[in-house]
Amino acid sequence: MGLLRSNKRTTITGKNLNNKTVNTINIKPKNTKKIINRYHFLIKCRAYIFKLLQIDLIKTDDELEINEFVQSYLQKRLNKSKGNNDIKLDYENELLQLRKKYNFNDKSKDQELLLILKFITTEIIDNGGLQRYQLASIMGQQSNRGGDSSKKLMEWILELNDNVVAAPELKQNHFIGMNTLEIGCLRIDNILSKNKYRKFINNIERIDLNSNHPEIAKQDFLLRDLPSNETEKFNLISCSLVVNFVPDEYKRGEMLIRLKQFCLPNGLVFLVLPLSCVENSRFMTSELLVNEIMGKGLNFKLLKEHKSNKIVYYLFQNVEGTEINKKYLKQHFNKRNHIDSSSKKNFKMNNFSISF
Repeated sequence: MGLLRSNKRTTITGKNLNNKTVNTINIKPKNTKKIINRYHFLIKCRAYIFKLLQIDLIKTDDELEINEFVQSYLQKRLNKSKGNNDIKLDYENELLQLRKKYNFNDKSKDQELLLILKFITTEIIDNGGLQRYQLASIMGQQSNRGGDSSKKLMEWILELNDNVVAAPELKQNHFIGMNTLEIGCLRIDNILSKNKYRKFINNIERIDLNSNHPEIAKQDFLLRDLPSNETEKFNLISCSLVVNFVPDEYKRGEMLIRLKQFCLPNGLVFLVLPLSCVENSRFMTSELLVNEIMGKGLNFKLLKEHKSNKIVYYLFQNVEGTEINKKYLKQHFNKRNHIDSSSKKNFKMNNFSISF
């Protein structure tokens, strides 16, 4: 299963997204989810193979540079090995069975892993890679396809500010003129940026691993310098469908810690995940994420929560005067056994987890 091409004329071309013409890539609207899911799956498989092969990647957040590095690495490794063509693999099955079949204690299967890595890299490059994934994601945010997640965020912010009128003692929930950081931003014209909300959103700094617009800074949030003072922190941080894209469970934990470090006291964090991450995972539930990790570990207070058919939305407030409880997080979330997976019999369970 590739990243799905289409030669039909009735497709969306991707022109003029973000008021900027991009290279034409034809994607039928009904295929956007398949493209996004496939890309996530390949990246996660690739990250696991990197660990098994102990590949020391170059320090970069550029997907093109990573692919070039991997291609060079594969060429050197495969050229040294004889009999590469004698190994016949069912690559789709190998990807599905990757974590069951391959482990750190068995170096005899490195040759197979190299070939699987080559298969992954070739598919990512041949099918448009990150550009195709981003275009599918942007299309998925269009209003006629369910809208973008910031619509829910603004709905909640308006509700919180309305509560102040009815209950003036709730001044900590009076969110006006917020300095905002949008992580993983794909569009500059989402609901959050509308003029009618300028009263609430004073300024937006937009970042993404691979920017598709000059107003979106190309930056890896995990590599961003930590704030040296309060002026470098934010009243509002939007992190929509980003954490689940991080392929390493410990880096997911690091990202959540950074949300705390970049958020001002009483500031807000808008966190959006696929519902399957907390409803269909062997190692994570919504209760664990909200009460244990975000609550006891990071001292965030849950203000709002909403679950749709496929997405879960959270709005947290950074409790003033609280610190990160790193000892608690490391003690309780340092392994992939956070819950009893035997209690979940669904064969379609996933392995999403967060560790510290």
